[in-house]
Amino acid sequence: MTEPKTAITADAKVPTIEIVREFDAAPERVFRAHVDPDLFAQWVGPRSMTTRILRWEARTGGEWAFANDRGGEEVAAFYGSFHDVRPGERIVRTATYTGDADNVALETLTFEALAGGRTRLRAMSLVKDFATRDGILAGGMEGGVGDGFDKLDELLAAQSGPSQRHADDAARFAALVESASPDDWARPSPVAEWTALDVVKHLVEWSRGFLKGAGVELEPLDVAADPVAAWRRHTADIQSIVDDPAGRVLSNPNTGDVPVDAAIDQFYTADVWAHSWDLAKALGREPDLGDERCLAALEGMAPIDEMLRASGQFGPAVPVADDASPQDRFAAFIGRDPQWKP
Repeated sequence: MTEPKTAITADAKVPTIEIVREFDAAPERVFRAHVDPDLFAQWVGPRSMTTRILRWEARTGGEWAFANDRGGEEVAAFYGSFHDVRPGERIVRTATYTGDADNVALETLTFEALAGGRTRLRAMSLVKDFATRDGILAGGMEGGVGDGFDKLDELLAAQSGPSQRHADDAARFAALVESASPDDWARPSPVAEWTALDVVKHLVEWSRGFLKGAGVELEPLDVAADPVAAWRRHTADIQSIVDDPAGRVLSNPNTGDVPVDAAIDQFYTADVWAHSWDLAKALGREPDLGDERCLAALEGMAPIDEMLRASGQFGPAVPVADDASPQDRFAAFIGRDPQWKP
């Protein structure tokens, strides 16, 4: 683990405050803690206060508002709008303190992926003048920000298991889905006879049917009519199950009886991760499955190679060079050509 440290700097020529902090968690997780209202309320602000979410629409064009309480009484409140929200990458928002409605700050947050699955968060805040900026710095900002990020470190460390893995992988897939134009959905994919749309339909349709084995009945979604809306709804449905499995067990003749959150984690979330390679390629993007995870997947699948081929899950392995990257080796193992292009 890297010792956490928050760096706060003020520009001599422009009334800005820049905050930089590194976290031992992937960008998708740090990003989610900034847009999920339940998570955000758990870490933002000093330890001496609690946070109440008053309004929260973490999407481009959405609004937000929250209040800080101490001893059951409100001591501060803030509001603003989300100007630009890009999953796992960037948030641009305005922020106003209710006690100074004439002062609107413009904040830009970027989430930079670092080696080892870590993240560098960079937050730049632009205010109306130097007097306002200096007043913010003198008002105990360093302690409040440091407290908040320390709590975020603790929250990220406490999160693990099926719920978090699904949130991370579904968010990464969502970024691809939301980046597609209407014409992109007819593009071919690396899976024979599948379009980009078919990749999304596959994940939505098979998993909703699979969950009937746990007594979970989810209404069908029309992916073709609106792939973005369908994926958002589907992700929310699955996330609600892994967040609260309620002791349900999924029974399936191929898998036996497995706790529903473990079944989702093992079979569905892993499929989302793998198919993000297919969708990225179909959309002309460069996939990034992560070397460590690709190596772990290869290690787990190699001993059951014959069984996997016999099940029809994968096509014949594609030959690759001995020095191929872990991602290329993984793609080749499951029958994809690493050099495939639409």
